[in-house]
Amino acid sequence: MPGRIVWHRFTILIMIQPNPTTHRRPSRVFPVGAAALAAALFATGCTSSSQTQRPRTGIEQLLLSTAVDHALEGVEIPQVNGKKVFVEGSMLEAYDRPYVLGSIRALLSENGALLQTGRDDAEIIVEPRSGALGTDVADALLGIPSIPIIIPGAGTSEFPEVVLYSSNKQNTVSKLALLGYYQDGANAFSTESLSGTAYFNRYKFLLLLTVNFTDIPERARY
Repeated sequence: MPGRIVWHRFTILIMIQPNPTTHRRPSRVFPVGAAALAAALFATGCTSSSQTQRPRTGIEQLLLSTAVDHALEGVEIPQVNGKKVFVEGSMLEAYDRPYVLGSIRALLSENGALLQTGRDDAEIIVEPRSGALGTDVADALLGIPSIPIIIPGAGTSEFPEVVLYSSNKQNTVSKLALLGYYQDGANAFSTESLSGTAYFNRYKFLLLLTVNFTDIPERARY
């Protein structure tokens, strides 16, 4: 079975609690002692492991869903309290659309809405729309990139990159808005733009030491 040669790495995950109203990424990397770097270099090893390739990484999906969560966090819509509400999703075009619609339905329910499965049964129809939902990625490398290696009888492996310093920064932004109206078309409510962000930034130093900065709560669990 094709494998991939990888080097054991030390990984440090640093969770940054987001501000309730703004979600800013940290401005710098914490310094690391020389003793820790020396220990990391002496502990190096080489193994072979297989890796499953997926169309989208877990981090990518978590970034998008976290940005949506931040956009809808704490939003109050008193107009739907006690009202029969139907969410009309035809105007929403966004990546991970089912999650966005589900999060909006949850928000309305938390605000006291009585969710309906049919448009004709509702007193208020809510149309969500998306202005943005995507991730910007920036990479930097000081060193030698990874090199493919063909091993007879074993397939293709990969010699690990030799890194003095590298960074991978993923920053996601979400912009949503909600329009609510009655069956006769009269306006019930209209929200301003609901914006949220999420980030996952990874820094590598001297082959082995990896430091991650993120505001994704679930990332702390693995």
